Amino acid sequence: MSSRRLIVAAFIVAGCLASPVAVAAPAAAVVPAAPPAEAVLAAAAKAARGEKKNVLVLFHASWCGWCRRLEAVLATPDVAAVVSRHYVRTELTVFERGERKETENAGAETLLDSLAGSDAGLPFVAVLDARTRQPIATSNVAGPGTNVGFPSKDEEVDHFVRLLRKGAPRMTGEEERTIRAAFPTR
Repeated sequence: MSSRRLIVAAFIVAGCLASPVAVAAPAAAVVPAAPPAEAVLAAAAKAARGEKKNVLVLFHASWCGWCRRLEAVLATPDVAAVVSRHYVRTELTVFERGERKETENAGAETLLDSLAGSDAGLPFVAVLDARTRQPIATSNVAGPGTNVGFPSKDEEVDHFVRLLRKGAPRMTGEEERTIRAAFPTR
C-alpha cells in the first residue's frame, strides 16, 4: 500500500473515531419502592411465630442521627446475638423527606400512631406479640410523647432493657448486662 493511501486511510479512521456518536445516557438510579409496613410486619410475625419469639420493630428515618446510633448498637455482635435469640427484628421507615419519601414503608406512620409514637420522635421501638401483633411494650416511658429514643442515660437504658425483657421473659441476667454495656451512659 502506498504511503498516500495509508495516510488517507488513517484520516478516514481518525475521522470516524472522532465523529459524535449517539450514546444512551445512563439510566437514572431507580430506588425500589419500600414494601408496605403490613407486608413487613406479616413476614416478621410469621417468622417469629415459627421461632416462638416476638417481634422487635424499630421505626427510623435516614436523616435521624439517633436512629443510626441505635441501629449501630443493635448491630454489634454481642447485642445482635441477644436480640436475635429472643426476637425477630424488623425496621420500618417513616417521616422521610424530599426524594427519600419513596423509601418509606406505606402504612408505617399509621402503625406508629397506633402505638402512640407519631409525636414521640425517632427512633421509636416497639415489641409486638407475634400472634396478635399487639404491643407488649414500647419505648414510651409514661404514655404518648415520652419516647426514650436512643437510651443515653441510666434510667433510659433501664427502660429499654425492661421493654426488651417484657417481650423476652427468658432473657438471662448475663444477656441483660450485655445490652446495658452496649450503651454509653452519662
